[in-house]
Amino acid sequence: MRTERFLPRAFRRGTLILMMFVMLTGFLSAETASSGAGASTAQNTPTEPEELEILRKAFSDITFTATYDKTLEDWQIKATFKVGSQKSETFYWCESRLLPESELKNKSLYLSIFEDYPYGEEIQDPSTYTQEQIEEYRYAGLSSTRKNEPYVPMFFFDFIYSSSSRKTVEQHISTITFLGHKVTVNDRLVKPLAAVEKRLLELKKTNKTVADFLDKDLDHLEGYNWREISDVDRKSFHSTAIAIDFLPPKLNRHMYWRWTKDQKGEKWMLVPLSSRWMPPYDLINVFEEEGFIWGGKWLVWDNMHFEYRPELLEYHRWKNKKSE
Repeated sequence: MRTERFLPRAFRRGTLILMMFVMLTGFLSAETASSGAGASTAQNTPTEPEELEILRKAFSDITFTATYDKTLEDWQIKATFKVGSQKSETFYWCESRLLPESELKNKSLYLSIFEDYPYGEEIQDPSTYTQEQIEEYRYAGLSSTRKNEPYVPMFFFDFIYSSSSRKTVEQHISTITFLGHKVTVNDRLVKPLAAVEKRLLELKKTNKTVADFLDKDLDHLEGYNWREISDVDRKSFHSTAIAIDFLPPKLNRHMYWRWTKDQKGEKWMLVPLSSRWMPPYDLINVFEEEGFIWGGKWLVWDNMHFEYRPELLEYHRWKNKKSE
């Protein structure tokens, strides 16, 4: 059983759609792509992966060039952008995993970089969970699941955020003031965070819930932190400096699934929303519209956590457009 991070309904629907699309894409034959749009001159060459357009939209400053490798029967994706000097790296598509050639033999360890994220949706009331949903949460929270299940590969993210090592990422981070608090983030986040801040400060003027949260329920922010995720021995997105945690003045409500599990045991997922610390949805919506996801929508929820993942929001839009 494979577990995804997000809400059960989104997991079942989105994973099925992605699996069906990947199978269809893998067997379609067309002409060789010439300008990244699927046109070609040679016969019997698969069409460039359609999802590559998602990355082009999410990371508009990066050039993605696709070349079909007939020997390995997969697409080579060369990503190029400027970060001081020009920087390039080549990945294999590998059913949207984006792996270096050396990792193709280990592809079963990895998920697609595209995950279903329930954009714009509110969290389901735990009192309405079915037994099947409770079991999905329980399974997602097992130590064996978290350690042994396939996970999102970091190779592509390490490239664009210069985070393959602590030394390199710390050459590409900045400490900024965001919503009145100091926080250290990847240089690529400075612009999207400025857009979020501008909108939230304007919203604060007319939205008392958002104003009260920012003025009374937010004590400080935590961003860059070179570390592994506890209990899984894998690098956290805080190490890439694209994640920010919102911390309250007092930890008197549930805000992180593992802390709740330590207190409540196997029924941790049933803690009422009224007993959880969480930002207001109006604030969450602004973050999402600017390319961030909120950890409160994960199966193993992390209500303090925001993460810059514009490719997931573009994936959501792309999938919805295809279903119209």
